[in-house]
Amino acid sequence: MGYNESAKVILEKCLQVKENERVLIIADTNTEEIGESIFNYARKITKSEFQIISVGKQNGEEPDNEVARMMMGFDVIICPTTMSLTHTNAVKNAAKNGARVATLPGITRRIMDESIIADYARIKFVTEKLGGELKNKKMVNIKTAKGTDLSFSIDGRKWILDYGIINKKGMIGNLPAGEVFIAPLEGSANGVIVVDAFVNEGEEYCRKDARIMINKGLAVDCDDKESLLNKYFKSIKNARNIAEFGIGTNYQARVIGNILQDEKAIGTCHIAFGNNSSFGGNVYSEMHIDNVVQKPTIIIDKKVIMKDGKIV
Repeated sequence: MGYNESAKVILEKCLQVKENERVLIIADTNTEEIGESIFNYARKITKSEFQIISVGKQNGEEPDNEVARMMMGFDVIICPTTMSLTHTNAVKNAAKNGARVATLPGITRRIMDESIIADYARIKFVTEKLGGELKNKKMVNIKTAKGTDLSFSIDGRKWILDYGIINKKGMIGNLPAGEVFIAPLEGSANGVIVVDAFVNEGEEYCRKDARIMINKGLAVDCDDKESLLNKYFKSIKNARNIAEFGIGTNYQARVIGNILQDEKAIGTCHIAFGNNSSFGGNVYSEMHIDNVVQKPTIIIDKKVIMKDGKIV
């Protein structure tokens, strides 16, 4: 099955690949078909290479050293993989070297046919408008009807605007795009997250309605004791860190049980655990997993930004 339309959007509209650029597509054994479709379109434009890697154990795990070194030799890198490479040192170092990087963690046929094919100029407008409203804010509180009540500081931290147009050296973006996100100040988060649905393509990280207790920037307890999330907390260094807060801005994204798309949906926000060193934080972990919060009320510096999932 081909994905010519979505591959064209990725390569021409989002990354704006030029004829003389070197392009690397990295897929894994689960996403080979999608990766090959992007590669086949890319090589019509310019010199391109296709690399298959093994499926990672969790989001944020580093690729092997050979692949990391390979990434340093390209102008454009596209990563349609099962597990996320977005917040890895390999991607961070490739971007520092001048590469434009698009990651598509958890990409599926449905997402390629739906939310990838969006009007990114429209998403850019919404994202930049929201980002402008949030600039220089200091304190965030998130609440839901289910009982989530989490507060943290963002004082001195910079919002990242991810709108899918990755056209400058060193840029890193997620596709499909559509979010504003930030690294909360380490040690500042306190409260509780009551899980709506912490699941990705049928794999459940934590059961619905589980309570995750947050104290001084760390997830100190999850009452779903046998959950995959708890196993990660116990086995992966710095996995408990409250790493990211983001708000979805993609008008075309719907919540479908796939984190890549769900976190971009308007009317949601997300809280990530683990690594934040690639976007302004000070904690490195070989894990970065987003928990999507549905219909939140978001209060920033005592001003209601979103009420029950509707932007005010």
